[in-house]
Amino acid sequence: MQILFYLWPEILITLGVSALMLFMAQRRQKKLAAKAALQPPPSTFFGKLLIGLKITLRLVAFGVGAFLLIAISIAIYRNIIGLQTETAPAPSQVEIPAGLPFAVEEVTFMSEDGLRIAGWFISPQNGATVILLHGYGGNRTHMLWHADKLVKAGYGVLMYDERASGESEGTYRSYGWEDSRDVGGALAFLNQRPDVDPEKIGIGGCSTGGQIALQGAAYYPQIGAVWADGASTIRASDIPPVHNPIAAIIVGANYMLDWMYQVKLDIEPPLPLTEIIGEIAPRPIMLIGGGTPMVFIGSEGDVQKYYADIAGPNAEVWVIPEATHCDGPAQRPDEYARQMVEFFDKAFDR
Repeated sequence: MQILFYLWPEILITLGVSALMLFMAQRRQKKLAAKAALQPPPSTFFGKLLIGLKITLRLVAFGVGAFLLIAISIAIYRNIIGLQTETAPAPSQVEIPAGLPFAVEEVTFMSEDGLRIAGWFISPQNGATVILLHGYGGNRTHMLWHADKLVKAGYGVLMYDERASGESEGTYRSYGWEDSRDVGGALAFLNQRPDVDPEKIGIGGCSTGGQIALQGAAYYPQIGAVWADGASTIRASDIPPVHNPIAAIIVGANYMLDWMYQVKLDIEPPLPLTEIIGEIAPRPIMLIGGGTPMVFIGSEGDVQKYYADIAGPNAEVWVIPEATHCDGPAQRPDEYARQMVEFFDKAFDR
């Protein structure tokens, strides 16, 4: 999900400030009422009712107006800050960890639009290979846990730093808007390897990496299976229908953010995930989400179920009740490893 999907602390502040302003308005209204009391009060029941309704409507209108004004101001402010920080490159020095239980080959390949992408490759023992993609702003080391489980099961692994992250080239990040081109470059690299079966290439990722994995599978039919944990949205229109006004404000802020991304980066926005996820069929998809609900917006698992409904019967959903976002390996390490390996085993007839 995009950054503004987690605006609930600011929304709580907005509610608090709005409540304070409403309290002050009530005090002012009481003073006006006291002043009006010096004048002859209405003598009829309907006259008294009309005055009461006027006072109530004024207070409600003031409270709603104050809330909307503050909420919109906070959304614009957060959008501007997020636009600057979340599109900036996230470089980091990537070193092979000491004691890594498997050997890696340091590799580079070119994205389809000419960026040098840095990664590690582990040759498969069973012919099948899985591309692993990290979350936003991270680097390839964040997928070492997944790589370890797959390598132990005989899979080859290509994990790389996404564009403008880690040691890969790029002048800006775009929440996966252009990252499918790197998946195309990764496939071209794997197709040149004699130890890789081009008919047995899967992809997996966490968060934005999960979203990029789904994009990659939609655009490149060569990818045979997708493991997407906590897949984020591409566009605001990917967010499931909301059922409360607070979530509606958050969704509106995301639409604004989409427009700001397009203007700042001067790039064509990609198709929403909900418009392309159906292209993956009949290849299998596993969508994983945390079941822990978040304030106002529900759980991540709800979003993954929404994607699965659109994707079709080839998509499965695994909601981990105690997880929040991409923390399934920490919450249920044995079950997570088993499910992941069995998913790719089934996809590639192992």
